[in-house]
Amino acid sequence: MPEKIKQKILIVDDIIDNIKVLIDLLKPEYKTFFAANGEKALELAQNMSPDIILLDIVMPEMNGFEVCQKLKSNPITCDIPVIFISAMSEIGDETKGLEVGAVDYITKPISPAIVKARVKNHLKLRGAMQELKRLYNTALDSNPMTGLPGNNSVAKQIKSTLDTQQNLCVIYSDLDNFKAFNDKYGFALGDEVIKFTCQVFKDVVDELSVKDPFIGHIGGDDFVLMVPSELTQTVAEKIILRFDQGVIKFYSSEDAGSKCIQSVNRQGKSEAFPLMSISLAGVDLAHGVYKEYMEVNDVCATTKKIAKSMPGSSFFLNRRDTKT
Repeated sequence: MPEKIKQKILIVDDIIDNIKVLIDLLKPEYKTFFAANGEKALELAQNMSPDIILLDIVMPEMNGFEVCQKLKSNPITCDIPVIFISAMSEIGDETKGLEVGAVDYITKPISPAIVKARVKNHLKLRGAMQELKRLYNTALDSNPMTGLPGNNSVAKQIKSTLDTQQNLCVIYSDLDNFKAFNDKYGFALGDEVIKFTCQVFKDVVDELSVKDPFIGHIGGDDFVLMVPSELTQTVAEKIILRFDQGVIKFYSSEDAGSKCIQSVNRQGKSEAFPLMSISLAGVDLAHGVYKEYMEVNDVCATTKKIAKSMPGSSFFLNRRDTKT
């Protein structure tokens, strides 16, 4: 199992002994780093992106109130929770600390149990707020039919994967002969096919216990999945099996028996079309081959053409793992 990533705490105090006390208290559970003055604190907050800041008030040159105000005025650091830890114990001091943007105020001498409890609670609250923000942004971008993340979320997910160099594979999905089906059976039933396809993806990643799978719905019959690279082939094969077994239920017994339908082609002429199948195009993001989202997008489009040129339901994996 990979080691759990520790949350980061920035400790700001001009007295080294105070810093050592807090580091000794918190380092077993968190990754700690410190600054001995306000200017260094602002620099570290912007560059290191701590999950929470413990900030003293009485410091030379720039006091804690000023540091907090600057943190809250910077778009990069404004969401980082700040807890003041100070010997200033007057009600007015605490009030001012909360007014400039701190989430809590702890007076010295500190109680170790209180510090640990409040840090833990505010980190938990921050995590909940970040998740709500993520869900809100996803909802704004979600496809109204399936509720899955849309184009913007797909792009962000791929960019994030490239930035963090995760070993994931993008699987681009497209239905074959879907237009012909819509033309004969109507858009209402076509929408049911889309929902069925969405459920196939969910069932497969659930059955295989895929960790943190991403399923996006670009629009129409186009979907994007992101799964661990080592599971790509297995996921694709199960999707094809589930789709081929289930899609037949959307056809009349006559069409299902003949394995084709009579519909109208793009020239307006009657033509026989095979039953719907699913084409899957895989682009592996491992090995550091791809650096930009648009490069991945272009390769996905090319790979999809190859997959769709193959008869029936198919999966084609772009195996480029070195720069050419």
